[in-house]
Amino acid sequence: MEQELDIPRKPKFRDAVSAVVRDGEAEIARGSSQCSFEFEHGERDAIIRLFDQLGRGGRTPQELASVSPEIAGSIPRLLLDFDRLRLLVESDPQSREGARSGAQLYREVRRIADRVASRTARSAFLQSLKRGAATRRQLVGYALEYYWIVKSAPGLIGPALAAAHTLRERDLVQDFLKSELGHDRFLSAALGAVGVTAEEIELHQPLPATFALGASLGVYARQHPLSFRACLFLFERAQPEFIDAFDERCVQLGLPDAFYLPLRKHADINNDYDHEDISRAFLSLEGAVDRESCTVVKRHVALMVETLVLQEEQILSFYGDETCALPRVFA
Repeated sequence: MEQELDIPRKPKFRDAVSAVVRDGEAEIARGSSQCSFEFEHGERDAIIRLFDQLGRGGRTPQELASVSPEIAGSIPRLLLDFDRLRLLVESDPQSREGARSGAQLYREVRRIADRVASRTARSAFLQSLKRGAATRRQLVGYALEYYWIVKSAPGLIGPALAAAHTLRERDLVQDFLKSELGHDRFLSAALGAVGVTAEEIELHQPLPATFALGASLGVYARQHPLSFRACLFLFERAQPEFIDAFDERCVQLGLPDAFYLPLRKHADINNDYDHEDISRAFLSLEGAVDRESCTVVKRHVALMVETLVLQEEQILSFYGDETCALPRVFA
């Protein structure tokens, strides 16, 4: 009885879990981890029903046993083993201490992002712009790194469609994806205005922090969709003070308006489409989020903020060195 109390009240397979039932054997995988078990002849349909219900969630172990009575006696042990292998989550998070509504989680995530940013550093790039210290190379370098993120965005957003389980979720992902298509074209034209060729743009290699930002979003979209949705606002929120300072410094350095105006145009698009609210829209669809998921999301958001700060430092350092290649292309 104590063992049954240790497992989730209404267990559900984690999103990344896949299960295959063969004759006499069932195999379950989560990433690179796999486990399997054998069952008796005639139990295959009951195993399939059990896995189907665990994929949906919402049933207690007793209810799972009633759906698959042929294996009712084995279900508590199976669930305990699955839970030990971290294959299960609680699908009724209201029953767990520490659960949050999606709307409350969004509010907490926003506060965490602000605290981490204020503790780590005030925008180093913004301060450099205001002091008139940012160089032409650093401005062009910023645009190159910004371009790489924008170019990669559709590919990073696309996998999130696979994790959209409701019509509203699919509509949000599809609309967001459509609104991000093609932005790299006018940004590449902006880079062309300062002498960066189309071939150089295509061969440009992002800085480590820039690549880490894109890679993290891609992993979250596939493996932890809630973190992906929670992090999106970090890339979409308005930064009018930064944009104004960037434009002013470009004018001071004599850079053509064909370079800096497209960056402002992209920022205006984000404002027009209310992109900053995309995380709020996604998380508001979550009725309840269990404590473990809340913790994971907050850690990912905090890490993303720290990486954004690191990205600015790397841009200032790398592109501030006159001996470094511009753009960053390796033979």
